[in-house]
Amino acid sequence: MGNLVFEWTSNQVYIVKIFSFKTSTRMHDKLFREKDCGDQDKSAIILAAASQVLSKHGYAGVTISRVAAEAGVSRGLLHYYFRNKEDMLAKVLRDNMGKGEKLLGDLSRSSGSAEQFASRLIEGFRNLYDNHRDFFTLFMEGVTVSRQSDVVRKEMSLMYMEFRSMLKDAIDEMSNRGVIDSAIPARGLASMITALLDGLGLQLIMIPDIWDDDDLWTGIEKGILHLMKVG
Repeated sequence: MGNLVFEWTSNQVYIVKIFSFKTSTRMHDKLFREKDCGDQDKSAIILAAASQVLSKHGYAGVTISRVAAEAGVSRGLLHYYFRNKEDMLAKVLRDNMGKGEKLLGDLSRSSGSAEQFASRLIEGFRNLYDNHRDFFTLFMEGVTVSRQSDVVRKEMSLMYMEFRSMLKDAIDEMSNRGVIDSAIPARGLASMITALLDGLGLQLIMIPDIWDDDDLWTGIEKGILHLMKVG
């Protein structure tokens, strides 16, 4: 007699149309079976699917049907993972940022000199772009949407603070080990490097060919090194 339909509307809420109690009950049972079957794996699959759809179609082009099709799950199951489109983007951005935070953690622990840190930072940044092309596209999508969405803006603000804090801690740790010696306070240096990486990400989106410009990256590496040694 009908089915259970979930969809996002322009104001990012779910409309649920139930055409028969019998059908909705069967769907309800199916959703819980889907959710309980490898919940962590399912969550990772759904996040990856949402990331792909966001990167390909942009926030405005995202629909629950597209995400469900990409993930290979029922549309109703997404209700258990995302309250609405804003929540979906915020969670995708959070998952995305984990890649950058891991890069920072690995760098600070393994760098024995300022030269090594600057070199590995740029190498890691380029590898991040090479292996996760959606990283920068999704980040800029978040920046754009944050102008209209308090949910996304709060998530972006929190991620910025966390990233800068991690970078500051890494700088402090390397300063204590005598790896770097900069007259710029760690907090200011962390903000400057963050701004530099943001700008590079935007340029890579607009001018992808710069990824192959070794002279450009060598110059950027030297610039970061100068900031870390300026007295």
